[in-house]
Amino acid sequence: MERRMRIAIFTLMRLGPSLAYAIASIFLLSMPLLDSHPSSASVWWLHMTILPVMREPIYLLLTVPGIGIWSATVLLMLASVFGIRVALQPQRHYRSGFIHAHIALIATGLTVGRAAVAQAGLADFAIPQLQPSDWSFLPLSYSPLGNVLFISVLLACICCHVTIIKRTMSA
Repeated sequence: MERRMRIAIFTLMRLGPSLAYAIASIFLLSMPLLDSHPSSASVWWLHMTILPVMREPIYLLLTVPGIGIWSATVLLMLASVFGIRVALQPQRHYRSGFIHAHIALIATGLTVGRAAVAQAGLADFAIPQLQPSDWSFLPLSYSPLGNVLFISVLLACICCHVTIIKRTMSA
């Protein structure tokens, strides 16, 4: 019973990147929804809740030539579904799971420091330059969603490292 519980907990931890990719695809879907229903309070709430968390990685993804909203949405949904498969069979897909989780970690980590900045457009998309006398860290996000996503993806990365270390030790 204890072994099953541990397996279930690790499986849930490995689902963090899939959650991040799914929320990113929901953010992309909120854009056309906002375009077609600009007076809807619920659509605005959805968009503004996810905006601080997914703005940076999504706008970065949309700068890739040939990637539009719909193709990016499909790509993120496929990444989310693939992550579910990886989470359910970690021993079989440990390398893919490692890459999948760490891409999500980079994407969510990109926004943790930048989510405190209120911005709606692309005007200040560049990474802020720190002054030589400024040795402080960038402010962390006050977004509970962003913090939960970052922690869940970080836990998935730790699970990937544990899997690889166990596999290396047994070989």
